[in-house]
Amino acid sequence: MGLMAKGITSDELFGFCKSRQKLLPEIKVKFDSSKITDNSGTGGDKLKTFNVSTTAAFIIAAADIAVAKQSYFAVTGIGGSGDLFREFGIDVVKESNPKSIKKTIEKVCFTPYIGEFLPSPDKIPGFLGWVKKRGKTGGLNYISPYHLAANVLTPIKMERRVYGCFDRKYLNILAELFQKLGYKKGLIIHGIGGLDEVSNIGNTEIVEFTKNKLKNYTVSPEDFGVKKAKHDEIKAISVERNVIDFLRILFNKEKGPKRDIVLMNASASLFIMDKVSNFKDGVELSKKILEENKAADKLVDLVKAIGDIEKLNQWKKLAKV
Repeated sequence: MGLMAKGITSDELFGFCKSRQKLLPEIKVKFDSSKITDNSGTGGDKLKTFNVSTTAAFIIAAADIAVAKQSYFAVTGIGGSGDLFREFGIDVVKESNPKSIKKTIEKVCFTPYIGEFLPSPDKIPGFLGWVKKRGKTGGLNYISPYHLAANVLTPIKMERRVYGCFDRKYLNILAELFQKLGYKKGLIIHGIGGLDEVSNIGNTEIVEFTKNKLKNYTVSPEDFGVKKAKHDEIKAISVERNVIDFLRILFNKEKGPKRDIVLMNASASLFIMDKVSNFKDGVELSKKILEENKAADKLVDLVKAIGDIEKLNQWKKLAKV
C-alpha cells in the first residue's frame, strides 16, 4: 500500500518480478521465443466487458503464433477466462503444471494456465493466504504491485507482448518494466475511460516499446477501420452471455461491436508479432481467420485435448453456431 501511495517505479516492479521469478519453474517448448506471446493484462477495468482478450487469443493462435494464455477467474468482473474455460470442461487449475502446459501448447499452439499455481504451495503460503482473505473482504480491496505485474511473468520465454492496463498512469512504468525483463517489442495499452484493452468506444493510449525506446501515441477505432461503439454494446451481462458471445464471434456468427473490439485487440498482437505492418491490416487478417473457421477450429482442438467436447457442443447449440 505504501509503494502504491508513494507512486511505484519500474525498478520496484522489476524487483517484485525478479523475486517471484525464482518461484516459477522454467518451461522449455519447441517454439522459438519470437513465435510465442500472451495477451493477458492487468484486468480490473472499470467498464466491465465480456472476455475480449480470451476471444482474441484464439485468433492470434490461429495465425500460427503460440499463445500461453494466463487465465484467472473473475475477481471484480462478471467472468474471467478461467470461468469461461470451465464451461467447456477445462480446469485451468489442474492444467497449471509444467508437464500439461508444455504438452498442450506444443499440440494445440495454445494453453491456458495460472502462473501462481505453478510453484509448490509450500513456497507461496503468503500468496495463497492473501487470495483467501481477498475473497472474504468484499469491497475492502486495494491496488498493489501484484495487480499491475501479476501477469507480466511467464514460465515460457517470449520476446513480444501486448499488455493492457486499467490506468493510464502506469503505461510508461509497465513499458519500462518489460524492457528491464528483456522483452524486445510490445504495446502497453489503455482504453480511455477505463478499459484495459484496445477500445472501440473511444480512443486508446499506447506506449510502444522496443529494447531501449518508448513511443507514446493515441489511436481511435477509425485507425483500425471499425466503427465507434457504445459501452452498452460491449459490456458483460452474465457468465452465460459471455460464453455465447465468445462462441458466436469465434464461429463467425457475430458481426457487431463485440466482434469489432475482438478484431482490434487481435490486430494489436498480430502487429507486434510482425504478422502485419499496421492495425487495419491486422483487423482484415483477423476477419479472414474467423471467416475461414481457423479460430473456431483452434478452440475445438483445445477442448478435445484438455476439455469436454460434449459440453462445448451443448454450448454451441445454445449459441446457435
